[in-house]
Amino acid sequence: MPLNERLVFLKQFVRNFAHTGAVTASSRFLARAITDHVRPGHAPVKILEVGAGTGAFTERLVKLLRPGDKLVVYEINEEFANLLRKRFGHSPQVEIVCAPIQAIERKPTFDFIVAGLPLNNFPPDLVREILETLRGVAKPGATASYFEYAAIRRLKSPFVGPTERERLRSVAAVMAEFLRRHHIRSRFVLFNVPPAFARQLKFH
Repeated sequence: MPLNERLVFLKQFVRNFAHTGAVTASSRFLARAITDHVRPGHAPVKILEVGAGTGAFTERLVKLLRPGDKLVVYEINEEFANLLRKRFGHSPQVEIVCAPIQAIERKPTFDFIVAGLPLNNFPPDLVREILETLRGVAKPGATASYFEYAAIRRLKSPFVGPTERERLRSVAAVMAEFLRRHHIRSRFVLFNVPPAFARQLKFH
């Protein structure tokens, strides 16, 4: 990642940790793992990316696009969205939307979904709303992916108060139920800061 993009990411981490969720962008190893399920076939496909940050996953997704394919990127942070437009907005196949994903029209449109949101930072009701939104815009048979840092909830729990521990437990319950219904597989990515699991889902 170029130095200017690292500085943008660090500044947003300091200003808005809840939405940024990390001190540095995802590694190329995590980017490869989380986009592995995106395999366009012969017919044009639509790909949704949510929470793109500075574009670590976007860069890989753009390389996968073929004629007729479309990549729609939702990023709530205006500074990140502007950076994404500078990096990828020249392509007519890429649309950058600066808005929360809950603002999207909830109809089954997308073949592949990649989420880079820091779900473990959010209130449980928001996590549930985001996950249900992703399911609502997925075509039958669509695959999706997201990541979470390894053991992040267990590591945080001893160092926070009871209110935060309860939030973490509630988020874990919401995500566990969603995984129970849709999870296909997980891949551990050691070479990321911090190490992470890339989760892959399928919507029937």
